[in-house]
Amino acid sequence: MADPPTFSPGQVLGRYELLSPVARGGMGQVWVGRLRGARGFQKLVAIKTLTPARTDANELEQMLTEEARLASLVDHPNVVRTIELGEHDSALYLVMEWVEGESLQHILRRAAGSEPLPLIVGVHLIAQICRGLHAAHELTGPDGELLGVVHRDVSPHNLLVTYSGLAKVADFGIAKAMNEDGLSTRTGEIKGKFAFMAPEQILCAPVDRRTDIFALGIVLYTLTAGQHPFKNHESAAVLHSITSEREVTPPSAFLPDFPGELEAVLLKALRKSRAERWPTALAMLGALQDAMPEAFGTECEAETRAYLARLFGDRAAARSEALRRILLTADVQQLEVASAQAAVPSQSVGSLRAISVDTSEPAPLASAPPLEAFVARSHPSSAPTQIEQAPAARARPRKALAAVGALAVCAVLLAALLAPRQRTASSASSSMEALPAVAVPVRAAPAPTASADAPASDAPDAGVAARAPATPSAAPLPGAQGAPLARPEQRKPRARPPSKPAGKRTASDSELIAPDYAR
Repeated sequence: MADPPTFSPGQVLGRYELLSPVARGGMGQVWVGRLRGARGFQKLVAIKTLTPARTDANELEQMLTEEARLASLVDHPNVVRTIELGEHDSALYLVMEWVEGESLQHILRRAAGSEPLPLIVGVHLIAQICRGLHAAHELTGPDGELLGVVHRDVSPHNLLVTYSGLAKVADFGIAKAMNEDGLSTRTGEIKGKFAFMAPEQILCAPVDRRTDIFALGIVLYTLTAGQHPFKNHESAAVLHSITSEREVTPPSAFLPDFPGELEAVLLKALRKSRAERWPTALAMLGALQDAMPEAFGTECEAETRAYLARLFGDRAAARSEALRRILLTADVQQLEVASAQAAVPSQSVGSLRAISVDTSEPAPLASAPPLEAFVARSHPSSAPTQIEQAPAARARPRKALAAVGALAVCAVLLAALLAPRQRTASSASSSMEALPAVAVPVRAAPAPTASADAPASDAPDAGVAARAPATPSAAPLPGAQGAPLARPEQRKPRARPPSKPAGKRTASDSELIAPDYAR
């Protein structure tokens, strides 16, 4: 199988236009794209393309197809919506909704350097993730049986939060429907992020929805306690900490005022044994609501929006400006392409200009090919009967042709009479350019003989037709024998002044708008 193609900004994939890359992950790259419709309609989308030049291209395509299939089945506000799976030059791409916000990982990083995340805001965000995960876990097949979907990569990188405070689960790239036969993880292969794996996932044992509950417990611990629950979480040594029999340290051990009810919810989600964890994400959601009811309701939603505005007010404005520059640059590039295409002459105009001028004497009308021959060539089956039934009709086309020829001759003579005497060679050349490219054949006039007494200034320039005298009989007409027909000089294309940049893009625009879809 051929490697996936390399994509570039401005490329069109089906209904979508790639604008700028925003993230790169294990299986592919994520772009901000644009869906364009009628009458100026446009909508931003996120487009995931596969990484080119990979030896496991077949497996990547199977994973992307499985991700599209499972994610498209989830219709929930707390899950990033999958729009469609497309194909371009035998390469698959996945189209998702564009989330105007940040990843939870970036929120944690920003909060550590400015304003710590309030406790109720952290619980409020995790409660929304519980709803999204439960919707995925509850997916059923056509027969009504549970598919057994497990995300297997619940981490702050794959949890997105809009600037209005709406949390969404993203990236079902390694999700698995455990109750279906299909693409499975090979023995000894670990998929996911080490620091957010459950013990059974690390040990390659069977997994279920409680595997995601364990990962969500790690995220909740990190948000509320301000640190990761396991040692060596930034290295592979965290695998030993997670798989050991030692339970996690309670947050109250270093935060004396940590709420006891919330701590109980945390510790139950992080049990090493699956049987001791919350059975479903919905059960964990109910426990969180009982432990901290103030983290639910409209007041907490308003506080979450206010906190995100304080944390990302400047970045949100800069991100909007970066998107505006990217869109404006794409529009300018499309206008330049359209202008370049419009500047190319059409094939019909080029064909007319390529027709040569007939300078021979016109044949008399009597010797012209009979109309019967023309009709016979165009309509061989019906020509004989039509000609025989209407013999008088043959004279009308001949009279029409004679009239057209006479009018054309008069037009050429009139143009010669109206030409100014003192027209310069350059103006004469430019006027020829305005004449039709196809000249009507006329009878040749005798070429004028140059007199020795004539001044040098009266002689026509080389390559330019002689200037028309006062009477039409004193000068040859264009196309007459003995007078070379002046070819219009080809205009040199004028240099177009460089267009001003519509909006200067910086190298950080792509990084600025990246919501960490596929890291």
